[in-house]
Amino acid sequence: MKKLFYVMLALVGLVSCEEISAPWDIIVDWAPVELTIEAYDAEGNSIISPEMPGMTLTFKGETYTVKDGTNPSVGEMQTKALPAFFYGLVARPVQGDQGEIVGYILHFGEIDGAADMDEDLVLNWPDGSTDTIHYHCGNHREWPSPKCDRSWKLNGKLQDRSDFVFNNKSLPVE
Repeated sequence: MKKLFYVMLALVGLVSCEEISAPWDIIVDWAPVELTIEAYDAEGNSIISPEMPGMTLTFKGETYTVKDGTNPSVGEMQTKALPAFFYGLVARPVQGDQGEIVGYILHFGEIDGAADMDEDLVLNWPDGSTDTIHYHCGNHREWPSPKCDRSWKLNGKLQDRSDFVFNNKSLPVE
């Protein structure tokens, strides 16, 4: 009887085992992507401001104009298993050593970091010129080590990050 009990216990143990695809349960939170844009004129002065008539960014068929990022209702970057908070194209202030505003940087996003995409972001500058940023994100792999293929190209040239600096831009003369 004892022998039969041990055999039955062993069979129940074997039958109840399920295949393990990963040695641990992992949940991957793909961080949202935010694009930053700096632009300077020929003398090295920033041309970014909260009011930039003629400055637009087109992404997935939608055109965005610059919003003032000093307004707290615009939102802050979200991470930690929260969905991407899309706020559009925003001019956020850059503060100096004493807390004074010394300039502005454009931010665009957030783009869902978990989504596979191949998309162009077309910048239309106030002077009538355009620049194209191509964003690729794909081939998400969560096990054994989380990673995805993510790349940026500016006017066809591969970039190493989502921060872009444009020089020799100008504002139209009124």
